[in-house]
Amino acid sequence: MNQEILYVGCYTPEGNAGIKVVEFNNQSGQVTDINSVSDLPDTSFLAISKDKNYLLAVSEHESEGELGCFDIKTPTSPVFINKQSTLGGSPCHISLNAHKAFVSNYGTGNVSAFSLTEHQLTPAYTQVQHQGQGGNLARQASAHAHASQLSVDGNFLVVADLGIDALKVYCIDDTQLTLVCTASLSAASGPRHLTFNEKGDRLYLGNELNSEVVVFEFDAQGQLTQRQSISSLPVTDDAESETESYIAEVALTKDGGYLYVSNRGHDSIAVFTVDQITGQLTAISFTKTGGLFPRHFALSPDQRWLLVAHQNSDYLHVFKRDVSTGLLTQTTHQLTVKHAVCLCFLEG
Repeated sequence: MNQEILYVGCYTPEGNAGIKVVEFNNQSGQVTDINSVSDLPDTSFLAISKDKNYLLAVSEHESEGELGCFDIKTPTSPVFINKQSTLGGSPCHISLNAHKAFVSNYGTGNVSAFSLTEHQLTPAYTQVQHQGQGGNLARQASAHAHASQLSVDGNFLVVADLGIDALKVYCIDDTQLTLVCTASLSAASGPRHLTFNEKGDRLYLGNELNSEVVVFEFDAQGQLTQRQSISSLPVTDDAESETESYIAEVALTKDGGYLYVSNRGHDSIAVFTVDQITGQLTAISFTKTGGLFPRHFALSPDQRWLLVAHQNSDYLHVFKRDVSTGLLTQTTHQLTVKHAVCLCFLEG
């Protein structure tokens, strides 16, 4: 089939819908708005259950956030099921396995864990609270859990905390999260989003505040060893170098050959090749995204396209991806979506 379903999470300051349902043609690159869902406001992050039947979304309330669950057995028409408190403020990320969901609460610096049943979302069964501060007190006066990733073997949860310049690794069981490792980063780096390679022995981290990508080795005991740090911005002597810029999303291709990183401010996607032996990165391109503040992006299921959500210019832009070189070319296809901040493809 040529048609893919894409869910778009949006902030809702103007009363716009929190979730948009978009149809993407993977032959032409055309994007079409087909539905809107308004059951949750400020849906800053989305994730799809492993069985493809449910869409989870966080509602980024500052005081106490919510995690909502939607039935997507009819993919174009999500049906709201229920929601639960995230036990914290400003939730901004969800990680899933087959039976659990883990939510990062940015405002309050804690991570909450939920059990997923066949028909609904149950209340959080545990949480962990981070403490501390980082090197930039304007942004890092307290803990700010920003994202997490499950290890490939499913035994560990790695949490990036922007507020304390650290990654925390937790062992997962049915009742609690147990801390096994803390990996400290340079002061004022601001760890944000992260992703594992397919084998699970390399972890790639985007630091929001210093615009660096950090490569770690990850072992079977949940220990992290830093191996590389590389800028997500081009080396330049012109005025562009004075522009404040912040890393947002990081994503590996399915074959593990390329890493993509979005830069808000520089408004670009950095493209890196990945050494298949060492896991280390080499920058090959910095592609302007054609909009303002590329908060999130997503590779299409066939990996031949990359779609970018611009938070501050209300557009999705479509890029053609050369699978042999990793390079991106902007197309004429775009779609107006207000305050888009997350893209999530439903893979068949």
